[in-house]
Amino acid sequence: MRNTESPAIAKNNRLKQQQIPEFEKVFHLFNASLCFFARKWVNDIAIAQDIVTDVFVKLWQKQADFKTLYSVKAFLYISTRNACINHNQQAKFQTRVRETIRQQATEVESDGVKETIHAEVLRRVYTMVNDLPVKCREVMMLSYSEGLDCHEIARQMRLSVHTVRNQKTRGVHLIKNRFRFSEETTPIY
Repeated sequence: MRNTESPAIAKNNRLKQQQIPEFEKVFHLFNASLCFFARKWVNDIAIAQDIVTDVFVKLWQKQADFKTLYSVKAFLYISTRNACINHNQQAKFQTRVRETIRQQATEVESDGVKETIHAEVLRRVYTMVNDLPVKCREVMMLSYSEGLDCHEIARQMRLSVHTVRNQKTRGVHLIKNRFRFSEETTPIY
């Protein structure tokens, strides 16, 4: 009777029947091809070599569990593929974490700069408001610090609404002019 198995099936059956050679022979037999295989998954030869080395360590620890070269080969390729997938997932996670940290640091830094600028501008405005004429300063403080409208200020200061509006307009105009003047005379460091 003639053997009807294809050459690939016959080779596969021969692989299944082979006994495991010594560990060093297995390492030399599969190391290069596993590194090539892993490199296709992780795109970095050093990482691929590390992964393959770790897989061989696992094989060393479990070598008593394997009876044939075929089972060792299956273990090596499946373990290498899974380790590469795990590495890629961990790398993506670490990239997302680093990006989140970078964004938060940028936001904190940006917020800190904004708050510093805001505080400095307010300090300068308050200094300028304090230098205004008395009635003008009182109108500006009641309007912008306490949030009162022109009618409330007029009632509280016993002035006409028109006078309050004029004082407010005058105060804003004087502060704008002082800001322009101070920007022109402030030295650039």
